[in-house]
Amino acid sequence: MQNITLDTITEAIINHGDGGKSHPRLYEIYTSLIQHLHDFVREVNLTESELQQGRNFLNQASHHTEEIPAGELHLLTDLLGISELVELLHDAHRGTESNLEGPVYLPNAPERQMGDRLGIDPEGDTLFLSGSVLDLNGQLIANAVIDVWQSNSKGLYDIQDSSHLQGNFRGRFKTDGSGKYTFETVVPMGYPVPVSGPAGELLRRLGRHPWRAAHIHFKVNAPKYTSLTTQIFMAGDPHLDSDTTFAVRSAIIQLQKHETLDELKAHNQSKPFYTSEFDFVLKPVTPAEDHKPAAKHYVYTID
Repeated sequence: MQNITLDTITEAIINHGDGGKSHPRLYEIYTSLIQHLHDFVREVNLTESELQQGRNFLNQASHHTEEIPAGELHLLTDLLGISELVELLHDAHRGTESNLEGPVYLPNAPERQMGDRLGIDPEGDTLFLSGSVLDLNGQLIANAVIDVWQSNSKGLYDIQDSSHLQGNFRGRFKTDGSGKYTFETVVPMGYPVPVSGPAGELLRRLGRHPWRAAHIHFKVNAPKYTSLTTQIFMAGDPHLDSDTTFAVRSAIIQLQKHETLDELKAHNQSKPFYTSEFDFVLKPVTPAEDHKPAAKHYVYTID
């Protein structure tokens, strides 16, 4: 198309192709993206210098670093609320709320027996977490697989701390015949996302803090039920209302402290400990659901 102008450039780009005949869904996304991007450029009157800064930023974010081997694009979608927005759009509001998997999930976590300790952290405050896995009708689901991963009492995952044993604070449990689960862990600590790269620089320039509220990650699976990926948060964490990935919803647990001699003796503890409960409710698989390919998992580390 000749004589491109401010009034014609957007439609010219959208119409440059086969109009979605080859890939209708891609064309739908592409068309909307071009329209919104061009509207954005017009609205803020973007300059050439600012455009170049944006190019440099995205280029840096895509680079592999020691702290984030896969680059920061995944982290950026979290920090910009895009990851959580997608979760909210596709959460059917039936059963336990889904939530972000995050970048530190690793498949094939150690298999553990019900009641086992999830990890070793002598400085942490012991937490006994228990509950049930149920369907939408309140029926208990036996032999559901619960994949758990979390940070330790310093806010570090096993892959971020060389003093951690591999698989520390990771594990896969199965509910018993009555659909119950229980395991021992420590109260997790909130932590900052990596800030040494362009994402951290963006947060600093915007006056945003990098902190995540303390949480525990879960994946829950059972035959004939939709896989659930979610997070539960610790009540009282100072960043519940300002988690930097905007992931805090309603799954917040209260921790009950136990410190009497009888309680310590009953749980074989030498110092005060905590208990809490949380039930997972799974949705049945619907005939319309397609089998999704396995997701790629992006990992970051902290020195």
